[in-house]
Amino acid sequence: MKIIGLIGVSHLFTVANLCSGMLSIFFFAQGGFIKGASLLLVAVVLDTLDGKVAELMGQKNAFRRQLDSLADLVSFGVAPTFLYYMLSFPSTFITTILLFFVTCGMLRLARYNISQQKDFEGVPITINGIIFPLLYAVSLIFPGSLSFWPVVFAIMGLLMVSSIRIKRLF
Repeated sequence: MKIIGLIGVSHLFTVANLCSGMLSIFFFAQGGFIKGASLLLVAVVLDTLDGKVAELMGQKNAFRRQLDSLADLVSFGVAPTFLYYMLSFPSTFITTILLFFVTCGMLRLARYNISQQKDFEGVPITINGIIFPLLYAVSLIFPGSLSFWPVVFAIMGLLMVSSIRIKRLF
């Protein structure tokens, strides 16, 4: 099957989500933390829209689910950890927590991709696209708050792989 035949309108929102996540990483690498954090919030909106557009256009399928998860891992797993990494240049122990967080995000998305349940099992990874930009905003006022981020990463990692049932809001 040709790749072009698999791509639908909703996938453009997924690609835009991925691009927002990647651009946020690029901005973080250059010290553009406000722009990068803002792009994570844009990625959240795009992630919400891709599902809605897919539903409206009858494009909900396994291909879309895989694409969405790959984009989400970058935007809501890798990008938040890179933000923290660039802000704090963490120790080996804290870096291990960041790796744990991204791994939990990957595991959560893989479980979601094979799940047949209507509701979420574990906290959706997308929430990190809201939490970490907000934490960044707090850190601008209270720079010492950065020291609490590793705890948030660890808790969010555990919540993503937990068996907590969460009803879909959208």
